[in-house]
Amino acid sequence: MSQKTIQTQKNKTMGDTAVDGLLAGILAGLGMAVYLVLAGLLTGIAPAMMLGRFDPKQTGNWLTGSVVHLAMSGVSGIIFALLFWGLMRLRPSLARWGWLLGLAYGLVLWALARGIMLPNVGSHILQIRGKYVIRPFSHSTRENCQ
Repeated sequence: MSQKTIQTQKNKTMGDTAVDGLLAGILAGLGMAVYLVLAGLLTGIAPAMMLGRFDPKQTGNWLTGSVVHLAMSGVSGIIFALLFWGLMRLRPSLARWGWLLGLAYGLVLWALARGIMLPNVGSHILQIRGKYVIRPFSHSTRENCQ
């Protein structure tokens, strides 16, 4: 990362950083939604049914599920952006590792959601199965391919 980019990041306000994180989180959420819809289509699940699994009321409403998914993605993006912003103020030399820190953050969120949060709330998201969806914490590799 160039010195100019590091300097620009250093001058950003917390509010600007939060907005950047919100937009980046929503963009990442859209990418994940596209992936899940495509994985669902490959396994015979309609897009509306796949997105409906994100509905917190568990009624299967695809619009509610989509909005909730994007809202959670946006909040996750804000949290990462603010954590990274604070870290860059302390250690600007870590800026070049931002992509790796973001990847690690995403993997931690995914593992916590799949392994702890979703099983405890009885979410329909856990019903997503198939060889195109990776499932951590499953009891057998055979379960991943059903």
